Amino acid sequence: MIKAVLIDDEKNALEMLEWQLQNYCPQVHIAALCQHADEGIAAIQKQAPQLVFLDIEMPRKSGFEVLLYFPDPLFDVIFTTAYDQFAIKAFRFAALDYLLKPIEAQELVAAVQRCEKKQHAVQFKDQLELFLQQYKQLALVQATLPLATQEGIVFVRPETVVRCESFSNYTSFYFTGGAKLVVSKTLKEIEDMLHPHGFLRVHHSHLINLRQVSRYVKADGGYIKMSDCSQVPVSRQRKEFVLDRLMKK
Repeated sequence: MIKAVLIDDEKNALEMLEWQLQNYCPQVHIAALCQHADEGIAAIQKQAPQLVFLDIEMPRKSGFEVLLYFPDPLFDVIFTTAYDQFAIKAFRFAALDYLLKPIEAQELVAAVQRCEKKQHAVQFKDQLELFLQQYKQLALVQATLPLATQEGIVFVRPETVVRCESFSNYTSFYFTGGAKLVVSKTLKEIEDMLHPHGFLRVHHSHLINLRQVSRYVKADGGYIKMSDCSQVPVSRQRKEFVLDRLMKK
């Protein structure tokens, strides 16, 4: 049996992974389910697992920060992520195992089988160091995002974007200095680009930078006040999820 610890801040994702492992990977014994990074660190220390399923994007501490607590890991890791950005390129470069959410059963089974065949520890440590080097290089290269406008291509630093608002197939960018930029991309396309940089879809027409949130106001059905004093509505369907993210940011 392979003793495993599962770490993911999304309850639904955690429970789904648990169900998939129970039904498709009977050789895996789940020792702990953890919704917080600190809880996951404690579980690894207590349970001494052979395998850790580790979510990359978590509030307060990322999956990578969790691993800093284990400079000489005696366990293998399968990373889980909801976005396919430069981290995925780094995973491939370092030959580390990862699963894209929603996780497919076939991919999960294959990843577990690969872990069973590994010789482990030293190999994983070397792979992780290689990954972090590549990840940092790719992150620097992609620190700016190219956006095509009618005048040409503008390179934007994500941290300078306060919010994005869509209308039809166009999206308006609002920046910290008060500037505005319109691009011919849907908000879904922009969301895919900015999600790894701490952006959250709070309404079908609005995407916000969590670092630029000033406060949440309950009045008028609920809205978010941004650092530029703009007010962004929160849809009824997303309200609970958005409030949860705001509390964890």
